[in-house]
Amino acid sequence: MGCKKSILIAVGGLMVASAVVLSLPSIANAADSQYKIAMKRSNPSDPISRDGILSAVNDKYKGRILSVQEKPSPSTPDCHIVRMLSLTGEYMTIRVACD
Repeated sequence: MGCKKSILIAVGGLMVASAVVLSLPSIANAADSQYKIAMKRSNPSDPISRDGILSAVNDKYKGRILSVQEKPSPSTPDCHIVRMLSLTGEYMTIRVACD
């Protein structure tokens, strides 16, 4: 009885491991979905507001915004990374004013 139980556990573990391995390529492709929105300051001394960033994202893409993160650099001081869940369920990473 103990031998049958250990064989069943081994087969079950193998099935779970193969399911994980087969799903990895689709997970990697989903993570590569990056989108961009180009924006420039209307006045060089005034940064782009967070509301302006969110308005641009909502105008171009439809869905639920999950997070907004500032990623400034010397060449792109207004860069923001917006993470969004589209209406079709796609996880989107949108780079706004980062180029």
